[in-house]
Amino acid sequence: MPKSPAYARWLNAMAIARKESSDAEFEGCEEILAFMSIKEASNEPVKITDLVQSLRFGTGPTVHRKVSTLSERGLIKVSASKTDGRAKNLVLTKVGEDLLKERTKLMVSMLKA
Repeated sequence: MPKSPAYARWLNAMAIARKESSDAEFEGCEEILAFMSIKEASNEPVKITDLVQSLRFGTGPTVHRKVSTLSERGLIKVSASKTDGRAKNLVLTKVGEDLLKERTKLMVSMLKA
């Protein structure tokens, strides 16, 4: 029997992981971390409004709830913008970066299997 494509194995593993996760509050939060990581790698600041306007992460209240969850867990830091008093800047913390690195190691090891 031929080995299934790595992408198929990865999608299957992600589906299983989501079903097994008992942390409904964290659902969708990793996608925000990934978005932030990509923006930060390009030296682009990330604001809550960026997340809402992308339409990828839900409505404004949903985004705010996810940002609160990420902040409470120490994965991101939320601070007032120096240029716009109403805006909030978001930055990955070391803990958030480490979580993404750990997930990357898991993904790589699973794809090599």
